Amino acid sequence: MAKTDFTGVALHIGKNDAKLINQALNGMDFLNDVRVIRNASLNGTGLQKMTVAKGIQPLDLGVSAREGTQRSWTGRKLMVYEGMKIIDIIPEEAMLSFMSDMLVPGAEQIPFAQWIWEQEFKKIAQEINDNIYANTYKGDSAAWDAGTVYVGGTDYVKFGNYGGIYKCVTTTLAAESPTTHPAKWSLVNELVISKGWGTIIAAEIVAGLAPIATGALSSSNALDKIELMYTGMTVAHRALGGEFKMSHANYRNYLIHERTVYGNTATAATANGVKTVYGDPKWTIKPCTWLGTSGRVIATQKDNLVFGCHMETEAGKVAKTIQTLHGYQSVVKWYQGCEIADLETLYVNDQA
Repeated sequence: MAKTDFTGVALHIGKNDAKLINQALNGMDFLNDVRVIRNASLNGTGLQKMTVAKGIQPLDLGVSAREGTQRSWTGRKLMVYEGMKIIDIIPEEAMLSFMSDMLVPGAEQIPFAQWIWEQEFKKIAQEINDNIYANTYKGDSAAWDAGTVYVGGTDYVKFGNYGGIYKCVTTTLAAESPTTHPAKWSLVNELVISKGWGTIIAAEIVAGLAPIATGALSSSNALDKIELMYTGMTVAHRALGGEFKMSHANYRNYLIHERTVYGNTATAATANGVKTVYGDPKWTIKPCTWLGTSGRVIATQKDNLVFGCHMETEAGKVAKTIQTLHGYQSVVKWYQGCEIADLETLYVNDQA
């Protein structure tokens, strides 16, 4: 029978929690596609923008002041929100998987405690990466109330002994809870930690951001739709260069349509495996795992999409590890948040 090795597990995380959290953050795909602020303020980080007003004119020695304003200051604020995962592990159970992995030919032999924590943090990184785009903050949801009628697609509640956040998917009657009527509710904990770029973009479209009407991208139109978005930019914004970010499914549609239009001949737009908008190598076409199955195409500069975390406090660590009857329990805490620095240089299509 496997020995319960609580001491080794606890000692490993006590010495390596910050390292493991950093490894998890660095292992998320979306960090390659955005600007990262690793020590974002817990009170919000200002993303300032200075716009200089036009003002050149012919020389006139009789003029010593200019008309109008010199510049304007605007900005958006990056907010970060705290997430957590409670981890319960019984070493005897974990040992079975550990031994199985270690017996695989060519497997890297690593200590049991290290292996456990690496698996846990890989899963945390995957959950954040796969849900970051569609996240919408609902951590402050009110507790479910038996006398309230909840609206499908709109209302969120906190319910149960484990602090679960549930989204109402079908309008309820009074007293219809996630327990009594589970079909009317969906547990959405991983989707409500912070505001993601998809949620921010949707809100800005409601507020007046005009998307470019592409309709759904398909294998027979994707190249044309990307070029439509490109020509919809101002000349000044085209000159900045950037990336057309899209799901892997839409990227494949783009490749198939490109092959249909141009054949298999290598061109400047296919060199080195990097796809670019035809006629402008400053704009690349990039598939992004974190966009999931979204039909949204985002065209902007890498630094314009911002992700914030905070590594300076105890919340950026494994906050506590305690021994239980058969193993141990820990809680991992971190901060995460998304923002768009400048809406002026952001172009999106009309697909959610």
